Amino acid sequence: MALIQGNFSIMKKILICSLLSFISSVVLATPITLQHAKTGYVNSGICSAVVDITIHDFLGTNDKLYLDLVAKDKAGKIKGASEDIITYDDVQNLSGKAFGKVFIESEDMCEADRTWTIHVKRAVLVVDGKRQDLLKTKQVMIDDFQPMKIVAK
Repeated sequence: MALIQGNFSIMKKILICSLLSFISSVVLATPITLQHAKTGYVNSGICSAVVDITIHDFLGTNDKLYLDLVAKDKAGKIKGASEDIITYDDVQNLSGKAFGKVFIESEDMCEADRTWTIHVKRAVLVVDGKRQDLLKTKQVMIDDFQPMKIVAK
C-alpha cells in the first residue's frame, strides 16, 4: 500500500512539473495601446499625424514591433501610411512599459478631421525571438483621445 501511495505521489509531482513547464512555455501576448496625439507640420513643411505607442512591457535590445498604419478619409481614400519597425532605440522603457511614437506623413494629413480614420494593418511584436500577432490576439487597444479646445481670455 505504501508503494502505491509513493508512486501516486511521484506521479503527482511529475504532473505538476509538466503543467508548470507547459504554462511557462506558453507565449503571453503583450498588449499595445495606440493614440493619435496630434497633427502638425514637420520636416520642411510636410504634415504629420503623431501616433503615440505604449507597449505594456519593456522592449528588450533585440525585440521589435512591426506596425503598419493607414490613414483614410471619410470616403475611404488612403491619405497617408506608415510602415515602421520599432526597436529598443526608438522607445523609452519606464515603469514596466515602453513608450514611443510613429508618424504618418503626407501633404494631405493636415486636412484631417474626426471623419478620418487610422487603420492598423499590421501589429506584430517579436520578443525573445517569438512572434506575437497582436491583431489576431486582439491585443491592440485604442485610446481615442480627443483634445480640448484652448481659449485665451
